[in-house]
Amino acid sequence: MMNVNNISKERFEKAKKKITKKYPGAHTVMDPNGQYYVATANGRDINNLQIGQTMDAYNFDGEDDLYGFNAALNKVTTIPHLNTVVEPLLKTEVEIKSYHVVNRNSNKFSDDKVMKKMAKDFE
Repeated sequence: MMNVNNISKERFEKAKKKITKKYPGAHTVMDPNGQYYVATANGRDINNLQIGQTMDAYNFDGEDDLYGFNAALNKVTTIPHLNTVVEPLLKTEVEIKSYHVVNRNSNKFSDDKVMKKMAKDFE
């Protein structure tokens, strides 16, 4: 759990500015359990956007395909909602940075590049 008691107003505003730059209209929302998350302008949980994307992209193969659908959803990592209004903003800022770093660097570790490097090492 993140300690948010000593977070300055400036630090809070900086995180909020970064998030609203990437997601205009982003705002903090309380879920039915009394916990908070940051949502897009249309209400989607920013840290858990992959859940909606997986649902939208899933190709149902008849009504009996709920097992496949559940298996697809179980592969998606979920970020839990938090107890204070400040925590979700700071965590969302970290999530955005992390996602950017992974996306920027993932092509450096593609299967093709790894295989070429391994083949070169064995020459």
